[in-house]
Amino acid sequence: MKNNTREVCIEQVFNASPERVFSAWTDPSKLVKWYAPEGCTVFYKKIDVRPGGAFHQCISNPAFGDCWAIGEYQEVIPGKRLVFTLVNADAEGNPIDPVTVGFDPEWPAKTLVTVIFTEENGKTRMQMHQTVSEETAKRTGAHPSWLQMFHNLQAIVE
Repeated sequence: MKNNTREVCIEQVFNASPERVFSAWTDPSKLVKWYAPEGCTVFYKKIDVRPGGAFHQCISNPAFGDCWAIGEYQEVIPGKRLVFTLVNADAEGNPIDPVTVGFDPEWPAKTLVTVIFTEENGKTRMQMHQTVSEETAKRTGAHPSWLQMFHNLQAIVE
């Protein structure tokens, strides 16, 4: 498989239990503290973390404005696994073509995010996969944004 077709895969180890790291992904009061890149904020119009549950979020960037997204939780296994879709949307929660809001033409209209939490000697190895090419994610800033957010997550859970 060519490098530019690989999906995003980021792995990080946290000095915290899988339950604590998982909670930071699923508790809205914790999500708002870390789930946005540097200089940005996130808020949720709706969040229902359960299989079949949905969310409607907005990441506000002072330089580029608001980026709305919706998604549905497909798997929620506490302390083990979290799987959800991520779709660009408008403020009303309607899916939109990412290109119409300035996204790269290669950015997919819908991605699947899978987060796996594994306990290792009292720590958590977290693996995050997103179904977009790593090359596109790096070019658009999505990949470095994840890294910034995981740095914020580390401060929340450790």
